[in-house]
Amino acid sequence: MIQWLFDRRNSHGFLPNLIKDETLQPGTPQWWDLAIKPPFSLDFTFLKYCKLDGVVQNCTLVSDYITKTASAYYPININFFDENIDYIDLMDEYSKNRFTNGDFRVLFYYTEGDNPDPEIYRGLEKMYAKHNITSDSIRFVTGNYKLKQTHPFVYFPDMELYYRYLQVLENNFVTKHNLNKREKKFTCLIRADKAWRKIYASFLYQMGITEQGYFSYIGYKYDTSNAGLNDFDQWQDYDDSMLADTLSFELKTPIRCDSLNDHEHNNHKLVNHEFYTNAYFNFVVETLFDNDVCVVSEKTFKPILNLQPFIVLGNPGTLSLLHDLGYKTFEDVIRETYDKETDHRERMSLLLKTSFDLAQLSDTHHLRIQNIIADVLAHNQKVLLSPKVQRINKLLNQLEY
Repeated sequence: MIQWLFDRRNSHGFLPNLIKDETLQPGTPQWWDLAIKPPFSLDFTFLKYCKLDGVVQNCTLVSDYITKTASAYYPININFFDENIDYIDLMDEYSKNRFTNGDFRVLFYYTEGDNPDPEIYRGLEKMYAKHNITSDSIRFVTGNYKLKQTHPFVYFPDMELYYRYLQVLENNFVTKHNLNKREKKFTCLIRADKAWRKIYASFLYQMGITEQGYFSYIGYKYDTSNAGLNDFDQWQDYDDSMLADTLSFELKTPIRCDSLNDHEHNNHKLVNHEFYTNAYFNFVVETLFDNDVCVVSEKTFKPILNLQPFIVLGNPGTLSLLHDLGYKTFEDVIRETYDKETDHRERMSLLLKTSFDLAQLSDTHHLRIQNIIADVLAHNQKVLLSPKVQRINKLLNQLEY
């Protein structure tokens, strides 16, 4: 059994590693601020998934860890990896000395699926060199499926387990598939502003499709060190008229379909049943769109949990990843060739055509589709809600040394 090591604990439990404030309490503003303030070290959520599914884990303080009979890790659950932060230097001095002496390893637990080149690779190389440690001293859990066989990375679908964890606790998801006529053709909810998202949303808007769906484009802006396909320069040869419409589209935002504030839009516990039961399809606009990663976030698991078919505006291979995780998609009723298209312009065109076609279908046609895929929707919800013991144990086995 793996031993998880922590620097400190208080009456509420073990505190996130690298965090020195022993007065922190879960659920407080200071607790949530850990996600947005350096070093971006959070509560080790993996232990919550283990507890939910009855997978017993062994946790202790570094100061109480004596034996080396089991694999031992010092987990750093990061919300953002900053290559300019020396995470090893932020460890308590006693822990750092024991780590560099080889008593245990460090585990970066990163729920996102970023391309590690160059920021993450550079950050790791700096720490290897400065602290005279080997790459075997650090493992890195990632949501990027493309890195599943790339040292020091280990793939784990954290977002799947995280969204399930939240919804099992809340128990407020859709439980009955609506086979009656619905008022909307689709749901498409976009919070954060990115170039490729704006191109897609602008197309829906300019063609008048948004009036047929629950559609929002909040336009929330944030800085990111990995722009990916966020840069409009990478779309300049796509469609001149569409790009012109896209740039003017920003003047019309924010476009909203509910009264939630930005914090509530990012609260994954909330489920608006109407978005799923009163719209035939979900046009999922994922976190990333480029070819260097393959990741599925809570955005895709929301319609899966709530019995709604979907298309995914995301990385190539997203549907294949879902298949590998045991889910089924909807190739029996729609074309899913977009998932295999690696040219981002062509993939966008395929997704735009699919979105337009679905928005034009009659209620009768949509209801026929809903009847055909009813078993698939039930299967997918069952897979998501089922215990994740196998996924947990697979990760634990990969970390054993």
